[in-house]
Amino acid sequence: MDAPRPVLLLLVPADWDAVPEALTELRRCLGEDYGAGLMLRQASVPLRSPMPLYVGYWPHDVQRFAQRDLRPRIEAAFYSLAWLELEDVG
Repeated sequence: MDAPRPVLLLLVPADWDAVPEALTELRRCLGEDYGAGLMLRQASVPLRSPMPLYVGYWPHDVQRFAQRDLRPRIEAAFYSLAWLELEDVG
């Protein structure tokens, strides 16, 4: 029996939007480089940025490398316009 595929569970703040091309690249990288899938969930509590959770079996050294490798891809895949609201207040 094959081991379950590792998954990156990404909790995304409720007021953030996705960049489709960057999200596609994140999925491609996860699948091709790590043999992993991506699950997106909208956070039910306030978050400052997307929170990645590595679910399933990720060898320790692979997970550490993936965290460094995927961080900029995650940052590129989602954005918030909340800073515009702050400029309007000031």
